[in-house]
Amino acid sequence: MIIDFRVQGTGKDFFIGGYESMPSFMDRYKQIYDFKRLCNLPFEEFLGEMGKNGVTLAVLHAEYSYGDIYLLNKTVGEMVKKYPSKLIGFAGIDPSASKDSVSELDSYIKEWDTKGLNLQPCVQGWYANDKRLYPLYSYCQQNKIPVAIHTSINFTANRKIDYGRPIYLDEVACDFPDLIIVANHGGWPWVNEMIAVAWKHPNVFIEMGGISPKYISKPGTGWEPFLTYGNSILQDQILFATDSLIPHERVIKELNMLPLKGIVKEKFLYKNAMRVLNLPSQ
Repeated sequence: MIIDFRVQGTGKDFFIGGYESMPSFMDRYKQIYDFKRLCNLPFEEFLGEMGKNGVTLAVLHAEYSYGDIYLLNKTVGEMVKKYPSKLIGFAGIDPSASKDSVSELDSYIKEWDTKGLNLQPCVQGWYANDKRLYPLYSYCQQNKIPVAIHTSINFTANRKIDYGRPIYLDEVACDFPDLIIVANHGGWPWVNEMIAVAWKHPNVFIEMGGISPKYISKPGTGWEPFLTYGNSILQDQILFATDSLIPHERVIKELNMLPLKGIVKEKFLYKNAMRVLNLPSQ
């Protein structure tokens, strides 16, 4: 069993306007990932590829970076309702554009059976510990809703790279000790800092979406602590994800080549995700 903890939609339903409509801040991403493939790949075909490679369940995020946030959430919700055995939905919220972000999230949960929240503070030019986000954190803690937060480099030319530092999650975890916090992208280039925050707070999970596993084991990439601690004290806090950016076939093949203990690999691939998502044991 494999659970991909974060995928984004593919095809025209999600990339409205196609590849050329993507904003300029994505240029750096375009140099690394095949966005033309994502824009042109029908979502049903993406799900088929996912299944062929042993991924039985994926968390589909309405990961807001640009465009119409309501339409994005609606599209995610409709896909989850269409494929309930294959998908779980996480809503996206743009707090800077919402009059009442908590009510907005509550409506997505009730209307689309959303199971989590995705936040991209760097898009707003905020830090994860910005007090304007605290009402959302409070609501999610009270309702046992996981919050996924962009925690890594961002390629938005007019937003500071510092917005993605893991250290700001430390304050959030101190103030909300029962909130399930998922750090997207593993915190690179601040991997040591990410490890420290997760070691301190058992409610902080490290998600590896968009990262090619072969680089995790390559000396000099900065990922060495992730592999060392993930294979030991943090083995219960790592989540497998692709972010749809790297084909499942490649990611899973590379992951199987990492020097991970068998039980650790199982936790990475699905057991930890099942706990975060509160899914029944198989």
